[in-house]
Amino acid sequence: SRTVSCNYKKPTRPLNILKAFSLTFLSIVVYYIPQAILVFLVKKTDWNIDLFNPNLELLWSLSSVIAYLLVFYLFWRPKPHYSNILDINGIDFKLFPYLLIIAIGYGFVGQPFWDYNRLMDYFQSSNFEPSPRAFHGFFLEYAYRCIKMLIIAPIFEELFFRKFLFSKLLEKYKFNIAIIISSLCFSAIHFETPSNLIPSLIFGLISALIYFKTKKISYSICLHFIINLSTILSNTHGETYYGWLDGLKYDLVYWALFVFGILITVLGVKKITTANNTYNS
Repeated sequence: SRTVSCNYKKPTRPLNILKAFSLTFLSIVVYYIPQAILVFLVKKTDWNIDLFNPNLELLWSLSSVIAYLLVFYLFWRPKPHYSNILDINGIDFKLFPYLLIIAIGYGFVGQPFWDYNRLMDYFQSSNFEPSPRAFHGFFLEYAYRCIKMLIIAPIFEELFFRKFLFSKLLEKYKFNIAIIISSLCFSAIHFETPSNLIPSLIFGLISALIYFKTKKISYSICLHFIINLSTILSNTHGETYYGWLDGLKYDLVYWALFVFGILITVLGVKKITTANNTYNS
C-alpha cells in the first residue's frame, strides 16, 4: 500500500454583503455593551457614579478595542500573521507627502458636509451663526480621546474595514461593490455624528483604494492618523483659520476651496496609487 500525504485545508467562505453589515453591527453592539450596563446600574441601583467622569473615556476606548479583537478572533479566517499584520516592512517614505496632500484636500472636501446644518440655516433664513471653536485647555478626557483618535482608530478601524472586511468582500464581489460596501460599513460606525457620515464614506473609499493599489495597510493607517491628527490640531490651534472660514459666509471662495480640495485629493490618490514601487503583499 502507499501512503498519500494530503495538505488539504478547508476553504474559507468569502464574506457576503449581509455578513459585512452584520459584523459591523456586532462591533458597534459590543462597543456599547459596557456603556449600557453602566447606565443601567446607575439608574436601577444606588450606585453613585458620575457618567461624565473623564476616566470613563478610557473605558470606552478599551471597549472599542475589545469589539474589534472579538470580531477578528471569531471571524477572521484564516488567522492573519500578527507579527506583520501592519505591513510595516518595505514602506516607501517618499509617498508620505502624498498622504499629507490627501489629508489637506480631504479637509476642504469635508467642510461643507460638517457645516451642513449651518449651511441649511444660512440659505433658508440668511441667518449666519459662527460655530464656537474655542479650545478649553487640555484635560484628562481629552488625553484619552487623543489616544483613541491617534492610535486605536487608525490601527483597528483600518485593519477591520480595509484589511479584513474589504479584502474578504473582494473574494466574492467585484472591486466596485467591495469598496462601496466596506466604505458604507465604515461610515455606519459614525452614526453618532450625522454630519460626518458622508466624509467618512469618502475617506473609506480613498483608504480602500490606497490599500488595494499598494497592498499595504500601513499607508491607510498613516493617512487615518494624519487626518485625525489634523482634527485634533484644528481643535486646539485652528480658531484663527476657522474664524476666517466663517467670515467667508459660504461665498465663492468657500466653494472654491471645496473644488480645490477635490482636485488635490484626486492628485494625491493618483500619485500614491500609481507610484512605481514594489509592494509586498
